[in-house]
Amino acid sequence: MDLSIIIVSYNVKEFLRGAIASVLRSLTAGGIEGELIVVDNDSTDGSAAMIRSEFPEVQLHTLKENIGFGRANNLALKQARGNFFLLLNPDTILGEETLRTMLDFMRSHPEAGLAGCKLLNGDGSFQLSCRRGFPTPWASFTKLFGLAKLFPNSKLFARYNLTYLPIDATYEVDALGGAFMMLSRPAWNATHGFDEDFFMYGEDLDLCYRAKEAGFKIFYVHTTATVHFKGESTRRSAINELQVFYEAMHVFVKKHYRASLLFSALLRFGILLRRTLALLQKHRSSLALVVLDYLMIALSVLVSSKLLFDAWLGLPRWDYPFAYLIPPVIGVLLLAILKAYRPSRRRGVRPVVIAVPAILIGLSSLTYFFKEFPASRSFVIVVTLVTGAMLLLDRLALNTIHRLLRGLGTSASPQLRRALIVGTDEEALRIASLLARMEFLRRFEVVGLIDQTLERLGSEVQPGLRILGDTNMVAKVVREKKIAEVIFASGAVLYTEVLAIMQRTSDENPLMRVNFSMVPASSDVLLGKQNIELLTEAAGESLALLPIAYNLDRLSHRISKRFFDLAVSGAAVPMLVLAYLLAPTEARRERKHAWLEIFRGQRTLVGVEDRSDHEAYYQKPGLTSLAAVTARSTLREEDVRQFDHYYARNHTIGMDCEILLRAMFVRPGANLSRRRV
Repeated sequence: MDLSIIIVSYNVKEFLRGAIASVLRSLTAGGIEGELIVVDNDSTDGSAAMIRSEFPEVQLHTLKENIGFGRANNLALKQARGNFFLLLNPDTILGEETLRTMLDFMRSHPEAGLAGCKLLNGDGSFQLSCRRGFPTPWASFTKLFGLAKLFPNSKLFARYNLTYLPIDATYEVDALGGAFMMLSRPAWNATHGFDEDFFMYGEDLDLCYRAKEAGFKIFYVHTTATVHFKGESTRRSAINELQVFYEAMHVFVKKHYRASLLFSALLRFGILLRRTLALLQKHRSSLALVVLDYLMIALSVLVSSKLLFDAWLGLPRWDYPFAYLIPPVIGVLLLAILKAYRPSRRRGVRPVVIAVPAILIGLSSLTYFFKEFPASRSFVIVVTLVTGAMLLLDRLALNTIHRLLRGLGTSASPQLRRALIVGTDEEALRIASLLARMEFLRRFEVVGLIDQTLERLGSEVQPGLRILGDTNMVAKVVREKKIAEVIFASGAVLYTEVLAIMQRTSDENPLMRVNFSMVPASSDVLLGKQNIELLTEAAGESLALLPIAYNLDRLSHRISKRFFDLAVSGAAVPMLVLAYLLAPTEARRERKHAWLEIFRGQRTLVGVEDRSDHEAYYQKPGLTSLAAVTARSTLREEDVRQFDHYYARNHTIGMDCEILLRAMFVRPGANLSRRRV
């Protein structure tokens, strides 16, 4: 047998489906006699069931626990029958010619023990980890302390990632990335596969090191490419990626460089430093908010001193610096206990509201135990109240900045994720329909389609959806139309052409951030660089099958919505008077009646269109709705229900503001009932 392909998978079902399909397609296109072995590391996402039902030709081994990347590969290697082995990650997409190109290279270079191809990120950029140097003392020092990044074209400083070497040339390297490694049987016999002391990370580097020691060469081959959606398995696990990575680095240093105590100590210090910096980078937003809160509370003490004593530093001298240390520390600790610095709650006001009385109790208690702290009860109360106001103010500012960065969300907004679909068949149109129905939920705007030829350039495939070019023009269309998302419909082009389009687009538009995604055949899953998006679920089609908690059923949301209606209606009185005077008599009566109903609570500014399901969630007729402000020219009844369900489930006052702003751009007299089909 020519080739055994081994994939170790963990909770990446949709990526695995795409990887298997591309492997089988590449085997067939290359005329290769091969086998595909998948080792499932105790996935819980239905990966094994998917393989059994969709790919019965695949040899599947299911494990009862996650035993790690190296051990799982070794299990498959012991059973593989090929003359060559390909160790492949499940979040990869191969080109049709990839396996044939790599197999031919290995056969023509018998001295090669391992070889890897060019790896591309999901945005088409080159993945540095696909060819590397060994972490020698100097290479490790320059990598860990940032010199390699500062001087990427220097042979002296950039030896770890080899950034001084061209990416479009084939040459010998020290090591390869584990996402794509072709291994010869003699090299396997000499190394016996991965060292199982490595759970994840570092085992690929160690294998290459031992292969070199056994006399084999390792090559980077540029003539074919593979897409690697890096890190998907770790994102779907409870594994601490940083901890596992740096522990693997420690194992590698201990194993191969223990003879040099000085280098080992230096490398361990560098690893510790990089780990610390990586943690700070990962949590930088939360840390920045901690600093901001600390400063706001300290400022509250200063403002309170001015309010009570008419002096910025009106407290007795012995109260300093404790007055600027104790309240901020207590406030930040209480907010941390209330989980206010978690990513999902950083802009929330609820932890602040709960923390304010706790701060009052804490500061009042301190006046009994620490004479250095201001003993004035009135001062403590004022500090607490001002602190609450300051913290609410910074959360309001953060929310405002966040919404401004996201944009207003109108159909004309450049903040929409402008999407280009490669393909013009029924599958491409199905994807376009799903994305169009996601325009508010996920902010996609389908700009147009790409065909195989230019024969139908400019023609309208369906209302509002034109063909903008052929596959050779993707880079140009991306640049001119400011495309953020290029989506390949299944079967529209060969995988090899997909890779070529990605790389060409990335090369010609180096300053643009373009994401490339794929939709596997008969699937509603969008495979992309950062995540998987379930199109049908996002569009709401699965809502009827899932238990849903609606925000509009919550008393707090009803109260805030009522106050919002009264506030906006009151602020709009001058405009209403002007509109009343200028509008025709019939329109005057209609508007007067509508706004009176809002004041009485019989209507709301933003409501739902379909009120047939009265038991589902709190409903009132509104002046506008989420369905009414969609940019689509036609809406089916089920589309209207999906928009209503989404609005009821995810309602916030911010969403009401956005819908009202979008309603200003809907043409006057638009009647939703006439737009339904």
